[in-house]
Amino acid sequence: MTGPSSDAVLPASELRAAEGVLARAWDEPVTALGAEAIWDRSHVVRLSLDTGRTVVLKRRRDQAHRHSWQAFDVELAALDYLNAMPVPVAPRLLGADSDAGILLIEDLGDGASLADSLLAGGRERAQAELIAYAQALGSMHAWSLGRGGGLGDLLARHAPGTAPEVRWLDAIRRNTPAFLSAAAALGLGVGGVADEINRLREMLTGTSYLGLVHGDACPDNVRIDDGVCRIFDFETSGWGPVAFDAAYLLAPFPSCWCFASLPAEIAGLALDAYRARLEAEGIGLGAEWEDLTTAVLAGLLIARGPMLAEALGQDSEWGTTTIRPRLLTWLRSFTCRAGDGTLPRLQATAGAVHDRLTERWPGLRIPEYPALARAGSALAQVPDGWQPAL
Repeated sequence: MTGPSSDAVLPASELRAAEGVLARAWDEPVTALGAEAIWDRSHVVRLSLDTGRTVVLKRRRDQAHRHSWQAFDVELAALDYLNAMPVPVAPRLLGADSDAGILLIEDLGDGASLADSLLAGGRERAQAELIAYAQALGSMHAWSLGRGGGLGDLLARHAPGTAPEVRWLDAIRRNTPAFLSAAAALGLGVGGVADEINRLREMLTGTSYLGLVHGDACPDNVRIDDGVCRIFDFETSGWGPVAFDAAYLLAPFPSCWCFASLPAEIAGLALDAYRARLEAEGIGLGAEWEDLTTAVLAGLLIARGPMLAEALGQDSEWGTTTIRPRLLTWLRSFTCRAGDGTLPRLQATAGAVHDRLTERWPGLRIPEYPALARAGSALAQVPDGWQPAL
């Protein structure tokens, strides 16, 4: 029997389905004694079992919202795919009941995330955990490179009709007009830039560095325990250039509420650790990788075209800062690679956008993470109600 404390969190039908999934996974009867929502999210629930163990249950959300509906199926396919990794990076998938709209995964516990360390920890800890984060991404990418068929088969099974590519690629296609319009609104010529963006898209799809991309590799989407990083929340994952994830250390963090700038020397150490993980598996990162990274940084910027257009008129709060400091940081991250000859027109345009916005937004300061901040710098703001798990 399921405990009465569970009823307010999950309907009895989903609890029974969860017990059935676990019984099949472990080949023994299982009873859920309680359920509690995690982070006040009704679709992520921790179950306490009569065996003394806990597991995490994720629910498929409102069918009326196509993105949320597909996200469940995409995550199920990605976790099923990653179950084959000998040393896990993601939580292990225990099983799923698609009819009930639930999946069950290993409980990684309530430990600290990288966001906790960056916003409330010390410099030494934050640096070490950024390296652990980079190593986890490197392990996942090294394992998935060349294993695309397995993910495609699982997507066809769990998420039929869903495009296998990572969503950043679609965002670049959809939002190119908004990016070009924003540049034109700043009085800049954009002749030839659209052609170069087409070349950028060819670079992203034609690279040999294709693997599983998390797509939202934010500091709060990881759990770090005893120096080992585990990554969760694969709802926006897909197949594509793995540099999309690696570039989260360079942009940085283009899809994350917990944004601030990263010191170049610390980002460099983390990227060196990422590179070492791939090279240990015989995957060299040469000139093609450097060009791909430039293309990815440009793509992340173009994908934010509507955000750029809106910020010309007004700024808005998002997590640790507002939108405008993010845009200046992402523009600078791309244009700092100017001169490598990869995308010269686009780099020149992005540089001009950065200069115009710097003039238009005088006094704007880029925040730094409290754990890594220099004396006198602007600090990332911790949102009300957020409690670090340190």
